[in-house]
Amino acid sequence: MVHNGAYAAVIQFVENNGYRITGPFRESYIVGIWNKESEEEWLTEIQLPVEKISRRQ
Repeated sequence: MVHNGAYAAVIQFVENNGYRITGPFRESYIVGIWNKESEEEWLTEIQLPVEKISRRQ
């Protein structure tokens, strides 16, 4: 998933779509201060392990 915005929105997406977070986040900085002056152009990939919540029937 690619999202431009706050972590809270990503977490809300996970929870609202039947998943749960199963471990710590990991960040990969794609574009940052080293090659872009404007913070609005920075790009960070957020990786979080999730699993689908099974529904009991």
